[in-house]
Amino acid sequence: MTQQKPLVIAIVGPTASGKTALSLAIAEKLQAEIIACDSRTVYREFDIGTAKPSAEEQARIKHHLIDVANPDENFTAAKFAEQSRQAIASMLSRDKLPIVCGGTGFYARVLLEGLVMPDVQPQEQLRAELQEYADKEGNDALHQRLEKLDPPAAAKVGKNDRFRIIRALEVCQTTGLPFSEVARKVEPPFRTIWIGLTAEDRLVLHASIRKRHYLLMEAGMLAETDRLYRQYGRSQKLMSTVNYRQMVQLLEGELDEAAAHEEAIHHNIQLARKQLIWFRGNPAMKWFAIDKMDKAMLNDAVVAYIKECS
Repeated sequence: MTQQKPLVIAIVGPTASGKTALSLAIAEKLQAEIIACDSRTVYREFDIGTAKPSAEEQARIKHHLIDVANPDENFTAAKFAEQSRQAIASMLSRDKLPIVCGGTGFYARVLLEGLVMPDVQPQEQLRAELQEYADKEGNDALHQRLEKLDPPAAAKVGKNDRFRIIRALEVCQTTGLPFSEVARKVEPPFRTIWIGLTAEDRLVLHASIRKRHYLLMEAGMLAETDRLYRQYGRSQKLMSTVNYRQMVQLLEGELDEAAAHEEAIHHNIQLARKQLIWFRGNPAMKWFAIDKMDKAMLNDAVVAYIKECS
């Protein structure tokens, strides 16, 4: 008889949808630990602006893959998957249920769907050049560049998915090999129950994003940005991360306070939309609408669904 794969719970969805609160509640009910699936909370010092789980929340439930890299290091999806698998093995050896929680869909896919990525370090200069090219010529032109280098990869990525196009071009130009040849899928190592948070009324999610923005401001996001800016300068990580970019623009006088707030909120709403589009592509996702039930009802519904699928 074939041994059943280890069970992992994935709690994903758009920014400010309540993933952290849900993961904490589920972890307490099911004797679980949490892997933070976020491309920015892996970095030390990126705390308030990333809405990183607080020290109190991390003390309440053990978290993994938080604060594992310095702000001037490059942390890849391949590293995330490798370290997460080690964390999952540790949890399983202690009879803990692993919960992968976050909004970075690419990280979740590499870890849980068996997508094997080359461990190519981000090429910051190349990325900046490709971003500038796309800004000037458009996403279609960027996609055409990938089409010339790697037609199979271009056929699998949408013309407006700039992040994935740039990553594929980066790998092609760094390794000299087509991205489609070095990135491959294998049998997923885990049996995953996918939980997605959404809002049927998008205005509810927008209001949550706005409310959280001002809570982060009250918690000291501008001062945190100032510290990072003074220590690391106008770094790629700072300027490519929603919230921090707008706070840097405020510090430099490029935006006034009101405009910086609105820009940050606007870009978070855009990010939420992209995250929803990404996760909707997963046919195994079970969606829960945060505007159709209160937190207690949501927690109970998710626990019931997990037990039903286990």
